[in-house]
Amino acid sequence: MPTDETRRVLKVFGVAVTAYEDAVDKGAPVDELKKAEAEVNTRLTEVTALIDRLRAKTK
Repeated sequence: MPTDETRRVLKVFGVAVTAYEDAVDKGAPVDELKKAEAEVNTRLTEVTALIDRLRAKTK
């Protein structure tokens, strides 16, 4: 069963991706796109770390 941490990490990742997609779709200025992309990258790092922790539990 997913933990609260898993739910939180996936939720904020989804929000970040959606915000980035919205910025792309509306033709946002480059600085806004870069900021949204940086947020996606930060959240992706969190997702990757979560996956690594889960993988370590299986060893």
